[in-house]
Amino acid sequence: MSNKEAILEELRRSRLAIARDTAAIAEEFNILGKLKRSVTSRPFAWLGGAAAVGYIFAGPKTKTITKTVPQKGGSSALKNEPAVKDRRRWLMTAFNICKLALPFVRPALSAYAARRLGEFSEKIGR
Repeated sequence: MSNKEAILEELRRSRLAIARDTAAIAEEFNILGKLKRSVTSRPFAWLGGAAAVGYIFAGPKTKTITKTVPQKGGSSALKNEPAVKDRRRWLMTAFNICKLALPFVRPALSAYAARRLGEFSEKIGR
């Protein structure tokens, strides 16, 4: 094989490697496809998660507050209304705190995960 043929063969292999890497990156960033595959592979887990989130946001409305509502003619009537706890506010506050803290905590979490994975791989290797 001549020098020119070797260079052409190396160029062909490099192009194939670049095409393969590009396809892998495109598949990695295909979030909608990953989500669809996840939902079709585990529909009961997604349904349970949706029910849990719905319960957190809606929740049971069992408590009532008695309010005095003025009526026409100067009289007042008592009215029972459900006490609405603003769970969404607390949930969104917790979510925002986690979102703000994640960049600071991510290196520690990565180091912890790497250490645990190393220990696990050493255990398996024995």
